[in-house]
Amino acid sequence: MKAQRLILTILSGFSLVSPAAAFARDAAPPSAPIYVATVDPGAFREAPGERDKLGVTVSPASVRLITPGVDKFSIYPLLGPPHFAESVRRRWNYVLFFPVAPGSVDRVRCRMEIRFARPRGHYNVTVSEVVWQEKSCADRVAAAN
Repeated sequence: MKAQRLILTILSGFSLVSPAAAFARDAAPPSAPIYVATVDPGAFREAPGERDKLGVTVSPASVRLITPGVDKFSIYPLLGPPHFAESVRRRWNYVLFFPVAPGSVDRVRCRMEIRFARPRGHYNVTVSEVVWQEKSCADRVAAAN
């Protein structure tokens, strides 16, 4: 008799936690990734023909999506392949052009380097750091909505 009461007490305790409450607790919306970038002008070397690179015109909001932990192959739809023939390396350099104002044909030229790492135990290479040549470019991306 005591064993039956103990079992009923244990089972009734489990029924107090409803599956809907557990789901609601686990399904809280994730917070937006915080954009973190560093500025290091010394990291960029002057490559032959670097000033002639066409680069790519993008919105700062799309570049803001590149944060630590993003898969290497997720960058292709945003920026395309790296601009300095370094697809196998752990550092990709880009020449980016940002519009000065919405609808403007004037553009600001920026250099960005994406550094990758392969976390221990993972197969895919992910972004470990985003480095800008100039602080004004990093600020422009950080302020994008």
